Amino acid sequence: MLNQFTNEQLANYKVYLNLIEERMLNKYFEEQKPYIFCKAGCSHCCEKGEYPVTKIELAYLLLGFSQLPFDLKTEIIDKIKRLKIEKLEYEQNRKNTDSVENFMYECPFLKDNKCSVYEFRAVICRTHGLMFFIDDENSIEPKNKIPYCVHLGLNYSNIYDAETDLLSEDKMKALGITQKPLAYNLSLKTLFNSEITKNLGFEFGEVKALIDWFPD
Repeated sequence: MLNQFTNEQLANYKVYLNLIEERMLNKYFEEQKPYIFCKAGCSHCCEKGEYPVTKIELAYLLLGFSQLPFDLKTEIIDKIKRLKIEKLEYEQNRKNTDSVENFMYECPFLKDNKCSVYEFRAVICRTHGLMFFIDDENSIEPKNKIPYCVHLGLNYSNIYDAETDLLSEDKMKALGITQKPLAYNLSLKTLFNSEITKNLGFEFGEVKALIDWFPD
């Protein structure tokens, strides 16, 4: 899949990543600093998910993968093979139940609670941990989504009220925090169609769950 993109396209995609971090994500995380408790070794967001990535994101991930030690690459490949078998079994069993849940799994690039391709990680990995909003056609206003790690005593947990499932202004005041908790538009549709991408000469391509990009 690497050879589907030119070196120039991958270089421009790297420029895009740098730009969205400089212009958006770094600013967002700094604004929400009183509520963000992400740190090295915290890998909850990598332990259970689908990890949707586009074709060029995958190519960039594989560029990072190609630079890993042989033993680690072998371990990741074996993990992907195992996950694909587990997903097939899960989907076969789901046919006999009423479950609508998709198969969730640990990211194959996670090693010792750290991302083995961190500098090459996908956009969704770079935005995780922030509160975001989604537009619900049935609601008058967009609905804010608090990251699930709030239930693990992490992001936004210092002002979270479990009884109401909302962020508490009273807790914010008690902590002397003046920066309001904000929700950002972090949908992939928005990020992938920003003004930044127009003149960089690449397309993101199809979106799939990470392990679905790999052959059986």
